[in-house]
Amino acid sequence: MWLKLHDNNGSIFINMDNVTHFQRVEGQRRTTLTFVTNSGSCVTHQVQESPDEIMEMLWEE
Repeated sequence: MWLKLHDNNGSIFINMDNVTHFQRVEGQRRTTLTFVTNSGSCVTHQVQESPDEIMEMLWEE
């Protein structure tokens, strides 16, 4: 499932099916996502949404 999230450059679409875990950046509202790319490499990306907001988006889908 794809979610529209936001990073420092604006909107970004993340395939949540490839996300292995996500966690809050300590002391901030931001979230670090860790996911596996199609080539099999592991990548992390920070988004502005909190983990609670992401969970709410997932439940709505």
